[in-house]
Amino acid sequence: MAKSLEQQMADALAKGFQTSVKNTAKASPKPKITTPDNTAFGLADIGFQNAAKNAASPLSAAQKLEAELAAMEEKTNLEFARMDEEAAQVQAAMDELNRLYIEGIKAESEADKLRLQKEADALRNQLRLSQIALGQKTPTATADELKASKEANDIMVALTAKFTTYGLASLIPKIKQLAVSGVGEETIKAELANTDEYKLRFSANQDRLKKNLTILTPSEYLAVEDAYRQTLRAYGLTQFDNDAYVKQFIANDVSPTELSNRVVTAVQRVRNADPAVQAQLKDYYGIGDTDLVAYVLDPAQQFQKIQRQVAAAEIGVAAGRQGLQAGVNVAEQLAAQGVTQAEAQKGYATIADILPTAEKLSSIYGTTLEGYDQSKAEQEVFNSLASAQRARQKLTAREIAQFSGSSGMSKASLSEGKTAGQI
Repeated sequence: MAKSLEQQMADALAKGFQTSVKNTAKASPKPKITTPDNTAFGLADIGFQNAAKNAASPLSAAQKLEAELAAMEEKTNLEFARMDEEAAQVQAAMDELNRLYIEGIKAESEADKLRLQKEADALRNQLRLSQIALGQKTPTATADELKASKEANDIMVALTAKFTTYGLASLIPKIKQLAVSGVGEETIKAELANTDEYKLRFSANQDRLKKNLTILTPSEYLAVEDAYRQTLRAYGLTQFDNDAYVKQFIANDVSPTELSNRVVTAVQRVRNADPAVQAQLKDYYGIGDTDLVAYVLDPAQQFQKIQRQVAAAEIGVAAGRQGLQAGVNVAEQLAAQGVTQAEAQKGYATIADILPTAEKLSSIYGTTLEGYDQSKAEQEVFNSLASAQRARQKLTAREIAQFSGSSGMSKASLSEGKTAGQI
């Protein structure tokens, strides 16, 4: 049965309304909020402003953003539910409109047809008004837009907090720019690492790269910085607690353990040591009193060399207290052998005991026997050198033999006396 003109128009109106409802949901504009100064911001801008404002307490900022986004999502869901309900009502009205038209066609009396026609016209006007009202109402944001905005906010909150701890709050605007554009977190990190601000903050990495050393991650960099500073402050070396020194330590791959050992050496064995040790260091190596600690902490100086020099100075002092003088080469050799200050004091005390007699005997019998001096004594005492010990024992034996021979007469001399006295 062919449809009447009015029924065809009603069907077309219903179909057009359904299409309008679908297009309205799809073409909903991105939500914007206008501030008192007429500046428009999207969801991501709002989240970033909150993150930047609360950079000092990133956890509370994240929680606040999470609450705001949850409220927005709830509101959006309610609006979608309202639209679904209105769409369902419109669909029911269209079904009713079709029923009225069908009944109007079937109606036999003119009165019934007129009544049904009026009801259909009223319902059609109601549908038109509903379509206009529904088209003017838009949701807060689509689900995909809301998800993308939340991800951007999460990235901004995390990186804002992280780069603030790095001392790079100046990069926060760039973080916002990249996050809002939809760039992922790892890509943002890579972009930020190429900025001048980032390179300056972690400048020791450039020096490490030139020396073929491993590049430190920001977390590793900050960890060693903190370890250095804690050690320096613990020993009161605040004059070295600055970026320039810390950068040198990192650039030269000085571990926190090595720095701690250097500090102990600088404080306990140099700054707080016997003034004689400081004087000996100056005598041996020309290190002035004012820069002794700086010399020990200088990462350009090999720590093993510094340890050997300090030990050599201690050995030189031990010799001096026995009235002896140890040359820098001998002192460094003994230090390299592991001779401690206590061992040096004991050894040079022994040398001071045996050397005067041995040197006297050397001056007497040195033309026929091997001489014995301080060098031989150091070899005998510190190195247990057998040849040096034999040289001293031979001199002693010759002295004993000499005195034994001059105090008595041999059998040969007695017989010779008898022969000379015979007639």
